[in-house]
Amino acid sequence: MANDTYVGSTYQARAPLVDAPAEALVIACSDRRFRAATDEFLSRHLGLRSWETVAVPGGAYMLSFADALPKQLKVGMRMVKAALGERGPGRIVLIGHQDCARYVEGFSSYLKRAGFSIEEKQKRDLTSVAKDLAENFSGKRVEAHFARIESGSAVFERL
Repeated sequence: MANDTYVGSTYQARAPLVDAPAEALVIACSDRRFRAATDEFLSRHLGLRSWETVAVPGGAYMLSFADALPKQLKVGMRMVKAALGERGPGRIVLIGHQDCARYVEGFSSYLKRAGFSIEEKQKRDLTSVAKDLAENFSGKRVEAHFARIESGSAVFERL
């Protein structure tokens, strides 16, 4: 029964809170289509058991375009610092994906330009943001991955 643990207007979750430290900070797009595949990738391929997540439309997009969108970068960096905390995880994982609505919206005027590829732009941004984070958070291992859609599932590529 869907509401079996409601008491009045409250709901008590059955899942216990996890008190173990996170092994990584994951910065990814909030696109629901990729959520389960991303969790599987993080646990099965990268071997992570627990991670903190910053999930916003476009993922690392919020940490790009310092010259054009300095306020966005400032807010993004605050989120990263808060998620890492004082003793946060030693690893940062960036994940972007094909068919990202935030990138399509942000670069719609570029789509008709000869040779422009949103996917290549995303990969360049992920690589650049990974480099910037490694410089800003020395001692943290930073990596970037890109998920493309293939036969109805996500295929992750390390950049």
